[in-house]
Amino acid sequence: MKESISAYSKQKAIIKKALRNAEFENIEISNGYYYFSGFATKNNKRIYFSISDVRHFSDNEVLIRTARDYKDYTGGSNCYADLNVEDIQKLANSLTTQNIHNKIAEEVKEIREKNKW
Repeated sequence: MKESISAYSKQKAIIKKALRNAEFENIEISNGYYYFSGFATKNNKRIYFSISDVRHFSDNEVLIRTARDYKDYTGGSNCYADLNVEDIQKLANSLTTQNIHNKIAEEVKEIREKNKW
């Protein structure tokens, strides 16, 4: 149980740092006992993020998706980032850019070329 609380605290700190460094504003976090979720804003666009219960699920990824407002818990398509500052920033930024479809297409192309699909 102590390990779960430690993992929870670490996850929360990583996400906050990533979003702050990427210049997101109005970062709000709702705490569960072993999980948390929240919202943040950049370029007048909102994202929702969530970490599942650390006792039962992987503690190395975060769900991030677009949201209409700070009460939209069902928003856009689920996207996942590895739980590190760089990956969280990259995904969160891509979800708040004007040309999101073009950016995603470019990233998919890069991944395919890298993995030679």
